[in-house]
Amino acid sequence: MDKTIASAGISIVEPKSTMNPGTSLVNEVPTSFRIVQQKPKHAVNSANDSVRVISIEEYKEAALCLAEAFAEDDVARYFIDVPDREHWSEEDRWSLHVEILEYITYAHCLKGLVTTVGPNYGAVALW
Repeated sequence: MDKTIASAGISIVEPKSTMNPGTSLVNEVPTSFRIVQQKPKHAVNSANDSVRVISIEEYKEAALCLAEAFAEDDVARYFIDVPDREHWSEEDRWSLHVEILEYITYAHCLKGLVTTVGPNYGAVALW
């Protein structure tokens, strides 16, 4: 799988009193802070950098992206690195890790939202 880095916005949280409303997009949050995303000066909107919702047929590719991203994450491996699986090979553990993320991604495709950026699932978000 080719690795690419997609362009990303910058999110900043700062007090409302310091904001200039003409230069930023603002999402109100029910606190004294708000989340601000800088507006790009020259936005290029090609197929490679736009966010898109994946179809149910793409869940395995999206899940593989997540599996690679969370390969060494302690929380993601909580169900894999357990005493009753000590005799499993690392290949078997990896297969279980991918399978768990496939189930989670498929469920989000059915009852939630799964988005990606880039042609090779450079970033995947589950909502």
